[in-house]
Amino acid sequence: MILDRLKSLMNRLTDKTVFADLLAPVGRALSQVRDAESLGRVLSMPDFIALGVLRHIQGMETLREQVQSLLHLDPAQLVRVPLARSTWSDALSASSRLAMLKATIPALMREADAVLPDRLAGVPGLGNRPVRAIDGTYQHESVHYRRRTPSEGGKDNPKGHALLSFFNLRLGVAEDVHVDTRSRAETKLLRDYDQGEQALTREKKGLWLVDRAFIDAGFWDAKKRRLGVTMITRMKSNLRVDSTEGLPVADDPVNEGVVRDLRVTLSSSRELWRIVTFRTRRGWTIEFLTNDFDLQPGVVAFLFSRRWDEEKCFDTWKNDFSQSKAWGKSLTAIDNQVRLAIITGILVALMLHQTLGTDDCVDEKALRKQDKRQRAALADSDGTDRPDWAAPIYRYTSKVSRQVLRFFKLCFLKPASPALYQRELRRKRSVPPANSSTIVECAFRQRQRAE
Repeated sequence: MILDRLKSLMNRLTDKTVFADLLAPVGRALSQVRDAESLGRVLSMPDFIALGVLRHIQGMETLREQVQSLLHLDPAQLVRVPLARSTWSDALSASSRLAMLKATIPALMREADAVLPDRLAGVPGLGNRPVRAIDGTYQHESVHYRRRTPSEGGKDNPKGHALLSFFNLRLGVAEDVHVDTRSRAETKLLRDYDQGEQALTREKKGLWLVDRAFIDAGFWDAKKRRLGVTMITRMKSNLRVDSTEGLPVADDPVNEGVVRDLRVTLSSSRELWRIVTFRTRRGWTIEFLTNDFDLQPGVVAFLFSRRWDEEKCFDTWKNDFSQSKAWGKSLTAIDNQVRLAIITGILVALMLHQTLGTDDCVDEKALRKQDKRQRAALADSDGTDRPDWAAPIYRYTSKVSRQVLRFFKLCFLKPASPALYQRELRRKRSVPPANSSTIVECAFRQRQRAE
């Protein structure tokens, strides 16, 4: 009988609804994953992902809340809940589900790579290199989580569960995560992650944007030698520099704000590094540390500013998705939850692109907030100040607006139609305003016309 109730519910959720349009890429991704259709006697893998995505877009923190809400979604099944809490919690803690999610996300990313616009396509000298940001955040423990003591073999993180996120700057979505419940330095978490065969840090020619907690010269030196991988971060005040050599700064609009460019040797490294000193429009002087010598110094400063996108991804996870608190008490359950959040973010990005069209259709309200932040007179010297030349290149929002998220929350059961999307989403359509004519802007406009 449970199977019948669950089947009735899923038919209600996915019968030509907005939610069905949102989930469509999941079916295509799972078709590329081996044994995906055979997993789950009661709760199939597609239904498992669907309910996880639904919980995130509804922002439901507790399983009880979601199960009770499911009771009211299907008028034909008002007597009993369509899914037992134990069924969902057991599925959430299943390692086989985790393996499927790990295989599903790359398939979704392949579709995202083919469909979504490249946000960094206009950045000079970058080419087609993978560009990602790494950052850590914390998640509150589940009420059922039993903290271990050191005598029981573990050192639990006093801040909560550590989530090390890997964010794709070109597509504007998170694409991987590393989870740990212990209190460990972020560099150790990164080294643990790097041991995995499918770790994104093993991809050739990658460029990584990280904060100062990830400064590990030995790690990044090895990555550069073996894979051509480079990184950009903020300079640490206590990092010892043994020697310096000035580098010429080209007279180019992209180098606006660059004070100096130095080739340096570090006491902790046998390789050459580089320090770029940049003065923002607000008057802050910031030093960037990188082992990449191919990019112009102004591009180094601009790319580091785009780490802000990952911060806004965390904002969406914690304030809009139900990601601020763990759904389960096991490491597997925590990992599954975060990967469902990653899938939800990718699905929202794909559907917005589908409904809003090409990259000249943007969420104007979110853009106004982004521009206001850039024009703010007072701000911390965090390296996020965007130079003038980059404005025509980077007219993308770093956070999905509350209005868009509210649409998914309130309209997911409505019949999908172009008229609905036109009414609810297209009204936010806007053509980015043109800034002063620069060499970079001309190239950007040429790319737009070609597309």
